[in-house]
Amino acid sequence: MVRRLKAQCEELTRQNQDMNNLKARLTQENYELQRQVQELDSSNGAMAKARAALQQQLDEAKARLDEESRVSCVYVLMCQQQQLLKHNAIHTNDDSEADH
Repeated sequence: MVRRLKAQCEELTRQNQDMNNLKARLTQENYELQRQVQELDSSNGAMAKARAALQQQLDEAKARLDEESRVSCVYVLMCQQQQLLKHNAIHTNDDSEADH
């Protein structure tokens, strides 16, 4: 009977050591996974900031492009008006020379 109890005690001691080893390994894996999650959170935060900065740059570029487009349209309209004025001036001169 003592032998059987001693064998059971040794088996339980071995199982306890195996469980402690497993616990230590899982604790280390958990620590590593938590570290990776923190790194990913940090990277995610940095990417969110970069995205916001790029979005702001894009919005500013769109605003500049819109303004340049408006200026270009105004310039085209001014050129057309200038051509029209020249055309009218030529016809006015032709008409006044025809009257003389």
